Order: sequence, then structure tokens, then C-alpha cells
Amino acid sequence: MSNVYIRSQNREKLYIFGISFNSLQYEEQHDYKRGKEEAAHHTICIADGCLEKIAEYESKERCIEVLDEIEKVCGSYLYAAGSMGLIRGSTPTPPMATDIPRVYQMPER
Repeated sequence: MSNVYIRSQNREKLYIFGISFNSLQYEEQHDYKRGKEEAAHHTICIADGCLEKIAEYESKERCIEVLDEIEKVCGSYLYAAGSMGLIRGSTPTPPMATDIPRVYQMPER
């Protein structure tokens, strides 16, 4: 897999998946004031020994959707079917797949 570049939600940081970090995870954080829960924050974090928040969304389901989108970007390649060389003088070329630079911008919502 070639590098996948992930831009943070606030657009202030660009991470290289596989070099700067090697895992993303969903994290639910709670705010507590005076002993009772105030709000839950649904975030996607980079996990490289410690957690660094790169995006926050309204629900766990939205976080999982964004992680699914990143997974699709990580698995994409440029594919050429090749040719059979049916035109006179042309040589057959085999099908090929190659890595392409991939960038994923964390959606705002």
C-alpha cells in the first residue's frame, strides 16, 4: 500500500498513514461537571502510543462512516485492463494496477 495522506478536520495538519502513524480509532469522550455527565464527544483519533484527536462528529455512527470512507481510499488503485494486441503491429499488454497518491480530507460534519 502506498501512502495515504489524511488532512485533519480543522485543516491544520496533514498526516501520512503508515509513516506518521499506523492506526485510526473511534473514541468516545465524556465531559463531567459536578459529578454528572454533561456531553459525549464522538471523535476519530490517531493512535500511536497516545491518542490525538483529528476529527469530531455528532454520533458514533458518523465516525464509523468516515472510517469506512478512509478504508475505501486506502484500498484504491489505478487499474488498466491491458490489451490483446489485435491491431496489426501492436503488442499485447498485460493488465496492471499501480499505486496512486491518495489524499483524504476529514469532512466537517
